[in-house]
Amino acid sequence: MSSLIIHTLGPQETDSNDAAHYYLSKSPDKKAQIILHNSYEEIISAFAKYRNEFFLIPTAFKSATLNMTWGELHYHYLDQLILKNCFMHRLNPLVILERCDRKNGIAYSHPATAQLLTSRIHSCQVRYSPSKYLAYQQYMKDGQYTLTNEKNIVLSSKEKIIARYEPQMIWSLYQIKG
Repeated sequence: MSSLIIHTLGPQETDSNDAAHYYLSKSPDKKAQIILHNSYEEIISAFAKYRNEFFLIPTAFKSATLNMTWGELHYHYLDQLILKNCFMHRLNPLVILERCDRKNGIAYSHPATAQLLTSRIHSCQVRYSPSKYLAYQQYMKDGQYTLTNEKNIVLSSKEKIIARYEPQMIWSLYQIKG
């Protein structure tokens, strides 16, 4: 039985955590530990510490901090990452929410989903969050809009769902050379 450590985005409510569990469910012969991080950037900056461990990331990855997409990450880190597997796994349904009693134009989103949000909400000030789950948490404090996973929300009478999506995602599992 092989054992591996998979680093991916947390917290437990993220699509990344779901994808890691899905991957492991399809490989019952693998024993693994899933380590959840606050951001993908946190993992990327510590590749040297995670030598021979694994990194799970969606191909829709986009970092505002690193100014990098998944494709750019793939080529930039060719000397540090070995692509070991790719698989398709549906994201939890996505929703764009509006808090109808706030009119501040503040919208929270993960960088990878910000363009989808602004394609529906044209006059907003997008603030990035490390995950869709955290985007919802920030929206609850002071946002007018957010794009998050439907499973994260508890809809109040002051909110409405503007749009709902059920996207597939391609996930990349890399071994970290360090």
